[in-house]
Amino acid sequence: MYTREVLISLFAGVWSAALIISSWNPISATSLSLRWIVNTVNDPWNAKFLILIMLMGAGAALIYKSGSVLALESWMGNAVRTSRDSQILTWMIGMFIFIDSYTSTIVTGNATRDVSIKNKTSREAHSYILDSTTAPVTTFGPVSNWIGYQVSMIAAGFTAAGITAEQIGVTPYAVFLRSIPWNFYCLLAFFMVGFVSITQRYYGPMLDAEWRARKEGKLMKDGAEALSDISTDVGEQSQRNPKLINFFLPIISLLVVSVFSMWWLGEGYQAGVSIAQAFQETDIALALLYGSFAFVFFALVGALTYKTMSLSEASDAIIDGFKTMIIAAAIIILAWTIGYATDQVGTADYVVNILMNIGLPGRALPIIIFLAAMFISFTTGTSWGTMAILTPIAVSTGYELVGFSIVPVLMGILFGGAIFGDHVSPISDTTVMSSIFAGSDHIDHVSSQIPFALTAAGVTIFTLILYALGIDSVVILLTTAFVLTIVLTVFLNKYDAKRKGLPEVMPSVEEIKAGSTSGSKMKIFNKIATAAAAFYLIYMISIFLFANLAS
Repeated sequence: MYTREVLISLFAGVWSAALIISSWNPISATSLSLRWIVNTVNDPWNAKFLILIMLMGAGAALIYKSGSVLALESWMGNAVRTSRDSQILTWMIGMFIFIDSYTSTIVTGNATRDVSIKNKTSREAHSYILDSTTAPVTTFGPVSNWIGYQVSMIAAGFTAAGITAEQIGVTPYAVFLRSIPWNFYCLLAFFMVGFVSITQRYYGPMLDAEWRARKEGKLMKDGAEALSDISTDVGEQSQRNPKLINFFLPIISLLVVSVFSMWWLGEGYQAGVSIAQAFQETDIALALLYGSFAFVFFALVGALTYKTMSLSEASDAIIDGFKTMIIAAAIIILAWTIGYATDQVGTADYVVNILMNIGLPGRALPIIIFLAAMFISFTTGTSWGTMAILTPIAVSTGYELVGFSIVPVLMGILFGGAIFGDHVSPISDTTVMSSIFAGSDHIDHVSSQIPFALTAAGVTIFTLILYALGIDSVVILLTTAFVLTIVLTVFLNKYDAKRKGLPEVMPSVEEIKAGSTSGSKMKIFNKIATAAAAFYLIYMISIFLFANLAS
């Protein structure tokens, strides 16, 4: 955070872990660090993901270079006229794509980046909306590879606790469904994105970023560097015959091929294999690799068919797209490596042992698990790794101390705590992806998102204290959490805006130009805001009904 040199800092972290293991021998530590990096790249899952990243860069470059973004802006016309509209639109699109966080980030980022730039949304705000929407929605589905993974972790927890589904009369999938209402952090983080976007009440570095973007037209602060900038790296868009289909066809193909591949690779075509089972057993990296190839293929075919680019120009665009992802790929490789390094020195085990030996009563166990998940996911940068580490411990400890009734509570809390790291850790791959596809400076994205993540986490801890004091009703706790989140957001906004001499409700660019800085002319529920709020309510009601009935 201090140096803003992500690559050097990440390697320093890897080297530090290697130095400990190498008995403080710097030469051996350097050798071990390089071997760890090579092993990371050689991992089959990681190799697929790196190729996926490069292909996504190529596809995004083709879409942009073909001029399809110009067609998109023309098609949208006056529907999205302000920064606020573009933010709400990003939140709404992110809700629709819940099959996978990577896919959601890629598709939503590509679909909304240029319209948000046109309407002067800061890169910090756009990356925040991407990050805090895409990861939470994939945790409660209704169908996603995350759900399959979480169910498999619960099953591993059953094994660790020495219990079976037949013994307790509940399957791991049913436990997951019961855990959804207890996933306080994800529910609150997801809600906060919509609330802040609709009301335009910011605080922390995000308040400064949005005022800068609208007042000065600077989407990034001076000295900041975008992790990936398609417009700069690829060049001007083609003015020759721009077509809307060249924007939508590649993105739709990415979604369709990815989802079908997840189902197929999970053997969903076999008799007796449900969709949930298929998504649980699938090879998500390979499925997304197939989808990303389709993304590039149809972007290329569209550009050549409608003659928006020549074959030579398209080839150059693909290469330029690869170049936009080089720094991102380097960060992801080192992020994976430092995750491996922390495992080698036993960071997670050390933290868990400390927390488990505090000696708090059983009903306080959710607080301990949440704090452990937050810290481990932040320091290792992996939410899935955090789930793998903590789920067996949480299930077996909770079952022994309290009984089965606390297991769904612990699972919801644990999954939320693991996602917290995806929002505040600069070494999280989903955080990196959000910076890439929003065109944001990576450290600025992380630092401006932290206050919002900490707000949701703080409210979660408060509700868990109420639970520890004997309040069992998830309805009461969730209601309290949502109300407190609204109150805290408004209070922090008012306090920070007054302290900085900035408006509480961020005015539009037009209002600022007209000399108004109060945001008083903003209509809270215009067409886009009303549609997004209605879809959010329908979506959440559906999820809770599904969780209640299916479990």
